[in-house]
Amino acid sequence: MLRSSWSARRSQGDGRPIVSSAASHKLWFVPGPVALCGGCLGAALAVLGPSVALADPPRPYWHPGPPWAPLAPATPEMHEISNLFWGMLAISAVVFLFVTIFLILSVVRYTAKPGQVGEPKQVFGNRAVEITWTLIPTFILLVAFIFTVNAIRDINSPKQGKILDIYAIGHQWWWQFDYHSLRVTTADELHVPVGVPIHFHVTSNDVIHSFWSPQLERQIDANPGIDNAVYVEYNRPGVFSGTCYEYCGTEHAFMKYRVVVQSAAQFKAWVAHEHRPPLAGSYQSQSGAKASAVNTALIAAGEKVFSKNTCVDCHTISGVSGGVVGPNLTHLGSRWTVGAGAAPMSEQVLEKWIYDPATYKPGIIMPAYTFLSKHDLHALATYLINLK
Repeated sequence: MLRSSWSARRSQGDGRPIVSSAASHKLWFVPGPVALCGGCLGAALAVLGPSVALADPPRPYWHPGPPWAPLAPATPEMHEISNLFWGMLAISAVVFLFVTIFLILSVVRYTAKPGQVGEPKQVFGNRAVEITWTLIPTFILLVAFIFTVNAIRDINSPKQGKILDIYAIGHQWWWQFDYHSLRVTTADELHVPVGVPIHFHVTSNDVIHSFWSPQLERQIDANPGIDNAVYVEYNRPGVFSGTCYEYCGTEHAFMKYRVVVQSAAQFKAWVAHEHRPPLAGSYQSQSGAKASAVNTALIAAGEKVFSKNTCVDCHTISGVSGGVVGPNLTHLGSRWTVGAGAAPMSEQVLEKWIYDPATYKPGIIMPAYTFLSKHDLHALATYLINLK
């Protein structure tokens, strides 16, 4: 039903849903009592909270999130966890079925019959039954324990071969990924090669977060000041989803990241691209037309706006600034999202984000730039979208 209701909608450039005119003019019959209750509730909301009753939320449910892990594991580690899950589920189902059948049989067989007088013969203890119902659960738990410990050992053991260390650092509310050995830092988008053992060093810059790509690796907390290890080796190229799975504040739900698993050659090309300065000067329109003098001037003006404001104190752009409070923006225009899943990447969204990011992520520490002129705001967004 959720998918059907959203299929009737289309999306603006900033990611906000628009209900089609046909859908908006449908007439629905509502029973009197329901309509009365709905009217009272709407009136109460309008009086007590106009912003709640009348708000037009700028962020739709545009990112569906990852599939449930046991249904679509994509690494050997998650296959092992998935197999353990299904095995335990099967054992639990057999036990549940056994207990339910004997419970029903006991109820039917030992219920007092019509005309029966007095209590039935009382039985006090049965050593064979007591030993049996002690040994069977013990055996089941022992088997489960052995398989669980074996899986924990396999998943938490460092891989053989040359390991790529990646530091995953949680912030409110975005993810920072540092490849120290490769001299690369990015945000909310993780690139990894196929067939290379990975050691994630998971930590946090503020509160407790939880790092998890359900199809790819096990879940682990990101604790301030603690280096938690996750070992994994990816064996299938593709694009996967991840997010924070522990409540970490108001915008916990919009702390998503994307995992791009690539071939060795593609990963090497990505690293080389990250080492290059952002190609802001080679602006092209969405139609692919070459940059005009106006567009080039607009990008240059946007860089000046960035450099003259407090943007440089919080964000890094290679060759321009060195801030470390917020995400690294060096190749922002090539990323998949604005605000770690708050809205899809576009120039229009960037303008609205810069103007007042709290409309997308209430509680975010980034200040609003409502004082910028319309021209400066457009120039800054144009500059940022072309950092590729």
